[in-house]
Amino acid sequence: MRRSRYRAAWAAALLALGGLASPAAAQPAGSCGTAPLKGDRVALLIGNSAYNDWEWPSLKNAVNDIDYVCDAFAKAGIAPRIVRNADKASLDTALAEFAAEAKGAKSVILYYAGHGFEYGGRNWLVPMDAPPATRRADVEKRYLSLEALVKRVVPTGAFTLLFVDACRTPEPVVRIEDVNIAGGEAGSAPVGLLDIGQGAVFYSTAKGRPALDFAPVGSPVSPFAAAVVKELGIPGLEISDYFKVVARDVYKRTYGMEKGPQQPFHYGSWFDDYYLVAPADVPEAGKQGGGFGSFSAAPPAPPTPSPAVRGAINPLADISLDRLAIEDEPVLVADVLSRHPVGEVIGLADGGNALAQHLAGYMFSLGVGVKKDVPRARAYLEKSAAQNFPAGQQELAYLLLENDPTPENVKRAHDLYVASSNAGFSKAKTHLAYRLASGTFGPADFVRAQALYSEAAAKGHPAAVFALTFFPDARAANMARLRAIADAGNPEGNHWLCEAHYADKTLAQAIEDCGVGARAGFAGSRAILAWAYANGSGVAADVKEAVFWAKLARHLPELRKDQRDLIAGIGE
Repeated sequence: MRRSRYRAAWAAALLALGGLASPAAAQPAGSCGTAPLKGDRVALLIGNSAYNDWEWPSLKNAVNDIDYVCDAFAKAGIAPRIVRNADKASLDTALAEFAAEAKGAKSVILYYAGHGFEYGGRNWLVPMDAPPATRRADVEKRYLSLEALVKRVVPTGAFTLLFVDACRTPEPVVRIEDVNIAGGEAGSAPVGLLDIGQGAVFYSTAKGRPALDFAPVGSPVSPFAAAVVKELGIPGLEISDYFKVVARDVYKRTYGMEKGPQQPFHYGSWFDDYYLVAPADVPEAGKQGGGFGSFSAAPPAPPTPSPAVRGAINPLADISLDRLAIEDEPVLVADVLSRHPVGEVIGLADGGNALAQHLAGYMFSLGVGVKKDVPRARAYLEKSAAQNFPAGQQELAYLLLENDPTPENVKRAHDLYVASSNAGFSKAKTHLAYRLASGTFGPADFVRAQALYSEAAAKGHPAAVFALTFFPDARAANMARLRAIADAGNPEGNHWLCEAHYADKTLAQAIEDCGVGARAGFAGSRAILAWAYANGSGVAADVKEAVFWAKLARHLPELRKDQRDLIAGIGE
């Protein structure tokens, strides 16, 4: 099933959310997706809205969504093809035509908005002429398998990116008449995981949750489509970062709604970085980055901002140190780039702006918004740190330890962390505390680590709050802090509550938090939830759910070794 249609009873609450990404009106039908498919990247967009409201609830915005997404894809250099309100025969014809045109494509994007379900280990989209009840033998005749769709239209070796905007609520979407549910046979279920090989699947909502047709009330597109298009305007987001900022956007748009926030999530497997919009190729100013190929190079002298820069209004003035100190960098950088072109940020950095130098250093170090270039990243961070900018000092310390932890660089990283921490930068306090507790800079110093964690937690850094739950005298107060963070709509609070309760063997008190954290994409929450289902800890044992969450957790590279060990053997 796709997208619940919550109406006037709670319109005021929805309107208070505001902030839709300016889709004043969906693009008119036929204005996009009809040109011949050219290039290495192609897209097939399928939207089914005009269900008859008797057998199937109609979905006003499904076709609007694909028209809106189509225009954005075309502007991004992705050749699109649209299929609207198609019955099974029309879908089959459209797939054959698309497959013939897409033979040479290196990546294929598939976007489906409509009703869907899982049955027999496969996932199915619902054509316009499909019945709400059928027999086992007729499932393949009446519905279109998403797995078959991928096989039919994606050339061998091409990257597959599949967007699925469909409700995933527990109630049966299609009734299989000759299945003996009472006898233990499985009927239809919400859309589940798909095996697509090299590529990724991005679901508009989590398992067991609805996908909204609009938010706020009256919007011409769904919150998922609005976020997909809005974040597509940011160049150079590797697909995993793109997923993250879209999911955060949808969560914020729908937080506080009667049915709870909508939490998109993704999984997949790919070897090389993939971008919907390529990173900007920003020319260096002079010999930018020269002399920093070695991580043992001496730092440069502090730069002198030009008179024009000194006298200009700073367009990054709304980015405070307090925000830099607690917010995830990919989300923050994406927000900056949604309002400021890459060239503007780099220009400010070249002109001596310490904040812009910090942002540029992060961007080049991880390839966010620009092509990855670690020496150039260090060049910018050196300049930011040389101005005693705390965020630049912290990021440079991290870069040194991660890329070339020689004794000289380890000592310098320590000094940079201390300087940033002494300036009151919470993220540096948390990093320094972790390194002190783990013995990076010599014998473990838990007393100093706790003091630093306490200072960072007082400023609202969630990771520091979590760390303090391991200190008995600070546990209760910081569990309450995590609960407050979660109750304020930040799923990072739920995630750390999940981890804290698991460590304390009180998981039953936080199983719902694990679910929120898992749906939000936190690797640790997914692993713990998988373990909980496998062992019946805090929740009824369910092998299928355990395998589901274990598979999702393993797909995330940030999953810690101890957490990989925790789910070893589950679904493998």
